Amino acid sequence: MTCLIKALGEEGLVNEALSAFYRMKQFRCKPDVFAYNNAIYALCRVGFFKKAKFLFGQMDLPGFRCPPDVFTYTILISSYCRYAMETGSRKAIRRRVWEANHLFRLMLFKGFVPDVVTYNCLINGCCKTNRIGRALELFDEMTQRECVPNRVTYDSFIRYYSAVNEVDRAIEMLKMMREKGHGVPSSSSYTPIIHSLCEVGRVGEAVDLVVELVEGGSIPREYTYKLVCNALEREGKMDLFDENLCRHIESGIENRIRQVMKVKPTMRRDMS
Repeated sequence: MTCLIKALGEEGLVNEALSAFYRMKQFRCKPDVFAYNNAIYALCRVGFFKKAKFLFGQMDLPGFRCPPDVFTYTILISSYCRYAMETGSRKAIRRRVWEANHLFRLMLFKGFVPDVVTYNCLINGCCKTNRIGRALELFDEMTQRECVPNRVTYDSFIRYYSAVNEVDRAIEMLKMMREKGHGVPSSSSYTPIIHSLCEVGRVGEAVDLVVELVEGGSIPREYTYKLVCNALEREGKMDLFDENLCRHIESGIENRIRQVMKVKPTMRRDMS
């Protein structure tokens, strides 16, 4: 039954998943923590947070005796943070991020040890809602608890600092990730910084990061590559881009498009 609840939830059939969950007793199956986690995840996926919180509260009741685990808290925390920005209301956004922080503190109070996924969800939510102070507190707390940050952790800070025009801080986070060996920077790490550098006219540094990205084995996105090229043309500095490098990037972009076309044959692209 747990597998059925999971499959229905992943397909977005939340009512059917809940029906299967509540019918477990009819089949003499007592819902365990895995069944609850899958039901809660299905509800959170479609934004039914009140029902998800009801099931979460039910787990600790005397008649059920199925206490939540780390994954239960992580599902709720990540969902509150992920869907916070989709509400369109500042009050609702603050409320959901507050709920996520409250669950995190409750998790610590119950003696659970948060993993890197839990921290990443909360840090990303704080960065997206401009609570950088709280995000940095959580980042320091990770170090104290010997929970090693990864690329996703640093990417949240990089996106925030790039968005608020503190590009030097974003570059510091990128360097820190590499120096401490906390992950390998990818296109998602470099792209916000490159865009921010182009916006403030530091095109030479943006080119250096594109070169660094390619040397690391990645190819920039087409929009990012065109943005840098346009910025270089405006300043008359196209000579900063090596011709071999340009050919390598353009070839990589074309290969990526071909792979996408294989997966989505209905897509069409105007060749320019």
